[in-house]
Amino acid sequence: MAKIVILGAGVMGTALTVPATDNGHNVLLVGTPLDRKVIAEMHRRGGSHPKLDEPCSRLVTAISIDDLGSEHLEGADIVIVGVSSRGIGWAVDVLNNLMVNRLPVAFVTKGLAVRGEGLATYAETLPPQLRQMHAFIGIGGPCIARELANRQPTASIYACKDLQVAERFAALMRTDYYRLSVTTDDTGVEACAALKNFFAIGVSAMQTRYPDKKRGGEQSKNPTAAAFTQATLEMARLCERLGGHPATAFGLAGLGDLHVTVGGGRNSRLGHGLGRNQTIMDLMSTELAGETVEGVDTARALATMILGNAAIKIESDDYFPLTFAILDSILEQKSFVLDFANLIVR
Repeated sequence: MAKIVILGAGVMGTALTVPATDNGHNVLLVGTPLDRKVIAEMHRRGGSHPKLDEPCSRLVTAISIDDLGSEHLEGADIVIVGVSSRGIGWAVDVLNNLMVNRLPVAFVTKGLAVRGEGLATYAETLPPQLRQMHAFIGIGGPCIARELANRQPTASIYACKDLQVAERFAALMRTDYYRLSVTTDDTGVEACAALKNFFAIGVSAMQTRYPDKKRGGEQSKNPTAAAFTQATLEMARLCERLGGHPATAFGLAGLGDLHVTVGGGRNSRLGHGLGRNQTIMDLMSTELAGETVEGVDTARALATMILGNAAIKIESDDYFPLTFAILDSILEQKSFVLDFANLIVR
């Protein structure tokens, strides 16, 4: 059986131990400096993560980063990084200091990195930074950690430029409830993983912008469906500009993950507030205070690529109407407004 090291004991990193151990693999779950209380609580509760329902398998060994040494990575088959986007630099330093053998490294982390005057995905920026990384694997697609940990049917996608590496990793993790596809479009999967958080803000705003007052103010359906379609189209175009395949946006990594993200979470909550004419400043200082809203980080990154590109700006009214509506509400503190006359109807 394989040895899998997961760096990050958040809910997603811990949830991934379930299919891995169901397949008989040994997992070392390493808590970051922010996970010290989580690791201590898991030890106290007999392996139960405080935010998940069931205890981890006995095949999982949970340790703090303080106890991690290079010997723990020796003999590993793969490393999975499950930290937040703001922890990527820290994770790179840890792996560069401790990885003595070349290993494939899979990333659950979502985000975009500024490179020069443009943007790039982690698939493009991380390989030069990680000296002992044999191959980069991006994990994408719709996956709520609690549902995966409870073995509810989940479909995700693993992406690597070397398809054989992606398939070997998928073979380690695939179960009857955790269904996995593979692709060589790691750039596209990583682009969509970040962009869906951004577009979920706009789609969620449309849910509350036009409440059905005759039905007690429940969320709208028609405007939301139109915005969802627009979001997928614009995601495909931005994915292509970032170097990925536009078709990836219409699969699990794009459309599928967008659907899950709109269904709940911090990006969705921000969008609901914007749809009710609250400002981002108000929301981030009250109900979302202290929260990391990934779509906001993506918006700031996109601004470096889009707002400085005159060609995109000129055609923005009919080419990226939802993108600019979201950027205006986040970066300019404006009310969220999406002009339906600018939608691309197909």
